[in-house]
Amino acid sequence: MSDRTDPTSPVEDLASLIVETARLVLRQPTRDDAERLAELANDIAIAENLSSMPHPYSVADALAFIDNTDVSPLRVNFGIYAKDDAGRFIGTASLMPRDGERFVVGYWIGRPHWGLGYATEATQAMVDLAFDRLDAPSVSASCRVTNGASRRVLEKSGFQYAGQGMGPSLFLRGMVPVDRFRIERPVWKSLRAWRDASVARREATASHLAGALS
Repeated sequence: MSDRTDPTSPVEDLASLIVETARLVLRQPTRDDAERLAELANDIAIAENLSSMPHPYSVADALAFIDNTDVSPLRVNFGIYAKDDAGRFIGTASLMPRDGERFVVGYWIGRPHWGLGYATEATQAMVDLAFDRLDAPSVSASCRVTNGASRRVLEKSGFQYAGQGMGPSLFLRGMVPVDRFRIERPVWKSLRAWRDASVARREATASHLAGALS
């Protein structure tokens, strides 16, 4: 994860934060994203798996969401933008308090971009942000028990199963069974060290091959 703010600045200075991964840019969305956001979010397969996504989803809904996004130590709402798709908006990611938990990660990716690993990449970036910049002791998440794809995203991001419960569903106008997950700081530190070592090995291998071919 990288960001374009001064890494020595206090955690309160997050308003202009931009997070970059290998393939994604995560930043606060703007009103220019409203039509694209509404186009992707107006999908029953997304709404039925999120706690507070209205359906149908209009441009007015998108503008209301964008106008109320915030990037602060208490609440982070990012748009997700794909570098290999001309930097276009493809979904959202968030960190916010919920169900008595201080740091709960949420995300969705538009259907045209499913199956490419973007949700996992964005989720890992949000978890890194919580631990790196917000001093989180742990990060939580949940997904509907029927949402196997989201469960796999969380497991690949290092989350561990923490039991079942009930969560709200605006789409179904009620409560639905959810699986709960959590990642603790020591587990994240171990996974982060493993990821960094893997990147270093790949870069060293690529450099060696380039030298051998030159």
